[in-house]
Amino acid sequence: MGEVSSEPEVAARAVEDLTKMDVDPAKGERLYKAALIRSNKGSVYRLLSKTLSTGKVDLVHYGCTLDHDGNPTTKWSIRRILEQRPARFDEEIETIKKTIKDSGEEVQDTWVHDLTGIADLAAQGSSLEAWSKKMANELRKQPS
Repeated sequence: MGEVSSEPEVAARAVEDLTKMDVDPAKGERLYKAALIRSNKGSVYRLLSKTLSTGKVDLVHYGCTLDHDGNPTTKWSIRRILEQRPARFDEEIETIKKTIKDSGEEVQDTWVHDLTGIADLAAQGSSLEAWSKKMANELRKQPS
């Protein structure tokens, strides 16, 4: 008889964060736009996108709660959409609004942050971070 190993034969795979938007400037990728949509009952949906070297965009949207700095904490209803034409960003905002209405809520407000006019990727990241923090403050001020 042989020895029995208690170690697993296959290493466990790390769970990929589908909401993470990695941007690689060496591949011609850049941040595109971000949006927040809030319902009258306080549900918040976040939409992020990046451009690819092909001119297409990758999108991710999800429901979330935001901390004081605008970082998403709890996430739900995650949807990742790859290699779409840029107009799909605005179409996804409408899809999120329909989802909110279909769940018996009303859309309270929608905010969009366009990052296409910022040339430097680091400046894009800083702008998105500042906008997210500002929006978290704005959301806390509004009644739900």
